[in-house]
Amino acid sequence: MTQMVADSSSLILLAKCSLLEIVCSLFDVIVPTAAAAEVASDALVQKYPDAALISNLITKRAITVQSPHSREIPLQLSLHPGEKEALAIALNLVKPLFATDDGKAIKAARFLKIPFVITPKIVVELFRLQEISFKKARNCLEKIGKIGRYSPEIIADALISLMEGKDGKTDNHKGT
Repeated sequence: MTQMVADSSSLILLAKCSLLEIVCSLFDVIVPTAAAAEVASDALVQKYPDAALISNLITKRAITVQSPHSREIPLQLSLHPGEKEALAIALNLVKPLFATDDGKAIKAARFLKIPFVITPKIVVELFRLQEISFKKARNCLEKIGKIGRYSPEIIADALISLMEGKDGKTDNHKGT
């Protein structure tokens, strides 16, 4: 199973779109300790259903919390601790996929040649893999457009990719 190292922004968006459990069934999801603290602390679990879901997935071991061997990455960027740790973990894995929605982390991943994916692309891929319906994918992309920090162009590109995928297939996707 492919390892996906996720930072807090991608975890939150996937949880808000009710996609995190599906992603956990398709990937070996690894979250750095700093990101886990950012999204699933006891205080957050009491206030936010998304934090409770993430905490539950950690408890059930569908998400693995891992400390990096070293927090140092060979770049001088001002990244949040969760993104720094995620990149450090990804550097020590063989063929990981780094899930992030942070612009600086994306630039660092490109520089370090770590394959990365953003949440809108995950949504499109879940539709392509027939894990979610077209309607669910479209609704998720619209939600990400409202709550995420994505430009309208990125969301429009994802919607176009979704439409192109739909035109090439019958809609026999799971009803999620």
